[in-house]
Amino acid sequence: MRDKIGFDELADDIFSLNIRGLKSIAALWRAPRDYFAAAEDANWCDRFTPSIRLWLSLIAVSSLLQFFWIGTDTPLVAAYTEGFRESGVVLTGDLTFEQLGETAALWIFGVFPLMQLLIFLFVLPLFPLWGRPTTYSLRARYGFSMMIPSASVMVFLLPSMALMPPATVSLFGVAIGILSFLIDASTVYRSRLAQSLTGRILRSAALAGLVLLLNVTAHIATQIAGIILVSARYGLTVG
Repeated sequence: MRDKIGFDELADDIFSLNIRGLKSIAALWRAPRDYFAAAEDANWCDRFTPSIRLWLSLIAVSSLLQFFWIGTDTPLVAAYTEGFRESGVVLTGDLTFEQLGETAALWIFGVFPLMQLLIFLFVLPLFPLWGRPTTYSLRARYGFSMMIPSASVMVFLLPSMALMPPATVSLFGVAIGILSFLIDASTVYRSRLAQSLTGRILRSAALAGLVLLLNVTAHIATQIAGIILVSARYGLTVG
């Protein structure tokens, strides 16, 4: 019998610790149906790491590896540097466009995971697209579960940005979005939460599309906020 998942269980997912992460990631790649079924138990059947905690762990690892692709002379910083240069901003003192680009990249990608967490925790569960009766907290568990396989891939993909030309950074971002959509959709499809084949296809596409849309929204919001904060910090004006 399925347990009623409430906010107490959700808080435990976020703040407790668990050493079963690798096993849980492997389960989501191999047989996501087992992991999603465990999400319906208050204690994850004592088998798996809660999805929110596991997602946060993967984001933390990605953040620790940022020094590979956010730093002086990296393509991402070069792309931001060129953006400030082409915008016509007037530099003051000893400030350089390279400093602006690096500061913007660090701020934007430092805030982005927090923006993702807030959106996925408070917006994604509002959409009852799982094909069965669910509580808000259970939908939150499901939502983070579907994103864990794609998040695990990003741990290895994002550092590769250090090897590409600055002109391809935007294209790489599009490719990441498409790949994440496909992995997320596959995870939901193989969870078999919906019974019919058509239902599984439609719901997996809808949920993966929703996650992609929320990610794009979070990225745009942090880009705008980051540029505004950098401009305010250095007192930039457009010439």
